[in-house]
Amino acid sequence: MQNWDEIVGEFVIEMQIKGFSKLTIQNYHYKLKKCKLFFQSQEIEFIENVTKQNVKKLILWLQNEGLQASSINSILCRLIKLFDYMVEEEYIKQNPCEKVKKLRMQKKIVYPLNDHEIKQMLAIASKNRSKEIGQRNVTMLALMLECGLRISEVMNLKNEDILENQMIIRNAKGNKDRAVAITPILKKEMRKYKRLKEKTRHKDCKYFFVSQRGTKGTTKIGAEIMQEIKKDMDLRSVVRFSPHTLRHTYAHMQMRNGMDIYTLSKNMGHSSVTMTQNYLQTLKSDDFVKESIKYSTLQNLR
Repeated sequence: MQNWDEIVGEFVIEMQIKGFSKLTIQNYHYKLKKCKLFFQSQEIEFIENVTKQNVKKLILWLQNEGLQASSINSILCRLIKLFDYMVEEEYIKQNPCEKVKKLRMQKKIVYPLNDHEIKQMLAIASKNRSKEIGQRNVTMLALMLECGLRISEVMNLKNEDILENQMIIRNAKGNKDRAVAITPILKKEMRKYKRLKEKTRHKDCKYFFVSQRGTKGTTKIGAEIMQEIKKDMDLRSVVRFSPHTLRHTYAHMQMRNGMDIYTLSKNMGHSSVTMTQNYLQTLKSDDFVKESIKYSTLQNLR
């Protein structure tokens, strides 16, 4: 019989061998730890003793903790993968999650930033006592708006990954590398930040974006910067202002500007066009509202 930590440690080694990214492994660790705490509270010390009913009780506990269906399904997926590994290794005969249904998820409408909000955001971001920090914040936001990068991809960007007219996004979600174009306006902002950074003691950091301490920037820092900016913004109440909203804004703007969905899918690092289509289905914007009014049934009666 193996306890929880032993089997998860072994599973992590298997993930490393298969080339999963460090970020993905950390995500598995965090979510499986949540499962471990619940099962231990039920006096289930050995993972082989987990049953289908125990998994259902886990789901109920997560619901009572206030987690959304999407978050619970994500935790359940990690648990399923762990048990699949145990079946492969013949530690158990059957996956106890096999016939446990995932929760039905409500697709929430995502409102991207409009033109006015984007201009506001960039103007507020530039206002900082330190020119370097102000320009850093503007450049970070510009990267998400111009390239559709995830906040983790922005923070993991190294100096060596930035070429003349493109940059390499390494070990992204799905452990894939991809190249994205550096537009002229983005190149201008990146050069301004690089020039200011080189005048500080942070110039030797291998990462492009650095914290005030001169260390690699983190996703937490990125989220905190956006929350500070939000305080001074005149933002529509329907907009959820977060790094991921900027990624949705990028997708909306590219489609509005005429980019084909195949190119958009490649730029966003999606594994398939279908994923991009699903991504776009939840988007609603001012343009959508205007178009709907334009084609009003009653307004256009003859």
